[in-house]
Amino acid sequence: MVALQYGFAESLSTHSRVALAVGVLLFFGASELSRQQQDQRWINRPENEWPQITMINQIEYVGKKFPIAGCSFLLDTGKDTLVATAKHILTYFKSDTMKSVFFANSLKEWRMFPKNNPADVVVADSLLNADSTEALGRIPSQRDWLLFSIKQKSKNIKPLKFRTDPLQPGEPVFIVGWRYTDTSCTQRIYEGNYVESLEGSVIISTKLLSDNRMPGLSGSPVIDSDGCVIGIMSQKHGKLERLGSVDYPRRIIESRR
Repeated sequence: MVALQYGFAESLSTHSRVALAVGVLLFFGASELSRQQQDQRWINRPENEWPQITMINQIEYVGKKFPIAGCSFLLDTGKDTLVATAKHILTYFKSDTMKSVFFANSLKEWRMFPKNNPADVVVADSLLNADSTEALGRIPSQRDWLLFSIKQKSKNIKPLKFRTDPLQPGEPVFIVGWRYTDTSCTQRIYEGNYVESLEGSVIISTKLLSDNRMPGLSGSPVIDSDGCVIGIMSQKHGKLERLGSVDYPRRIIESRR
């Protein structure tokens, strides 16, 4: 009887330990889920409470430096974090020797940070889609992405993920960036709506950007109402905006795996 009671007590103790372990795992799992859910709700907050997403590019070549050269942002690929910006900015911000999407030995450093806040710096490493055969000039929007690996990254810049499901006509979208005239802020949000997709491009309408007199948004991310990237600011399309879709960068990323 004593042995039976001891065996029951030992069994109960084992079950208790298992239950305790399961409880701890569930607790921490729920805590992590709660943190993720809280993080995902940032897009429902006032715009001034959004995390810092968009940065300016500061490019230094051998013998030449551009302190402000469009916008950039971080991409969470699920495996690592990359930095993205618009390829066409190389047409205007290039070294004296560059003729293609290839730096050779001309690039000294490509730094990115929130406007007016150089402390939260991201430093690019390698250009993943360098191509010595792709001439600079009018870059088609469907290929208007530069993707860099990262040498140094600030924890205060929020990486974004790609949207995975199709867009719906009229769906709200948000440009997160800054124009050259936006001198007193680190990023602004411009609201718009999805119109259609055209051969690797995404067409959106916007409420405030009906002309091309205030540039600077090139390379800014355009996100959906869940905070996922649907495209990158590329060029005008009449009074609309033509984005580079996420198809091209996805192919670049997949080719690395």
